[in-house]
Amino acid sequence: MNNGRVTDLKLDLFTLGEALVDLISDTVADSLDEANVFRRYLGGQPTNLAVNMALLDRYTAIAACIGNDGFGHFIFDQIKASNVLTDHIQFTDEASTSVAIITRQAKTADFLIARGADAYLRSTPSIEQAAANSRIVHTSAFGLSREPARSTILGALKIAREAGNIVSLDPNYHPKNWPDRSDFPSILKKAYQYVSITKPSMDDCVRLFGHQKEPAAYARCFLEWGCQTVALSMGARGILLATASDGFYHIESNDIPVIDATGAGDAFWAGFLSSLLDGLSVIEAARIGQVVAGIKLGTVGPLKRLPNKEKIHLQAEAIPFTEIRDKG
Repeated sequence: MNNGRVTDLKLDLFTLGEALVDLISDTVADSLDEANVFRRYLGGQPTNLAVNMALLDRYTAIAACIGNDGFGHFIFDQIKASNVLTDHIQFTDEASTSVAIITRQAKTADFLIARGADAYLRSTPSIEQAAANSRIVHTSAFGLSREPARSTILGALKIAREAGNIVSLDPNYHPKNWPDRSDFPSILKKAYQYVSITKPSMDDCVRLFGHQKEPAAYARCFLEWGCQTVALSMGARGILLATASDGFYHIESNDIPVIDATGAGDAFWAGFLSSLLDGLSVIEAARIGQVVAGIKLGTVGPLKRLPNKEKIHLQAEAIPFTEIRDKG
């Protein structure tokens, strides 16, 4: 794995967006007012994905902006130690490093975001070149929530799509992160004109489209925005896999104890996208994503290691799936 200067090698994955410090409570708590002690971890959806993909021996890089402070240097050192290319990480004195304060939870965590440097990501020729020369280019709704990062990321997605690369987006929308909340649907819809793969959670869907919809109806919303593949995570109910060309499928969940749910979606993303790079079908890739997510659910903080590929594939083959009829 190359962690030095940019080379002529084509990146497997190039992520753009938030690199954060996650302060996660030492004990399980339903809300932040019940949590007293926190531990520091590397965080941010695109960051977690790049690190997880590197654990799967993929050549990855991230474009992110961090503060020129202690937390920023912690993030940089953690990313570099994870064998993720650091050439596109920017430091700024305009704001401090962004921080997420999170309760450890088996379900949806309570959290508080102190926004800062992540929004200051600015486009450069090297970022544009990486977007054009990566097999997958990935971002998140969080990263699109503020300028100038928004324009930087949208420009990179456009370049990636025009180059024929896979473009993926995690719609981790939350109103806390969007100062222009009334305009968020139009911004996301603009991003989705370039996106081929997305992985919403049910919480994401409710925040974006409201209550009272069945999972298939939520999935269709993303297909209508232009996505080709939607992997809708439904917690203990598994994954609804919706494709524009091959219909809908249900992938069952893993029956495993949950220690820490934070980052499980990012782990699914890594197994899923890495498998697509291997040429596997979306169904096979989703089952592998379930295995990797299950490993994260049993781990406090970020993943540090993963079993070998053969063991992951064997576990994935045991996960049942069924084709379902979408009534439209």
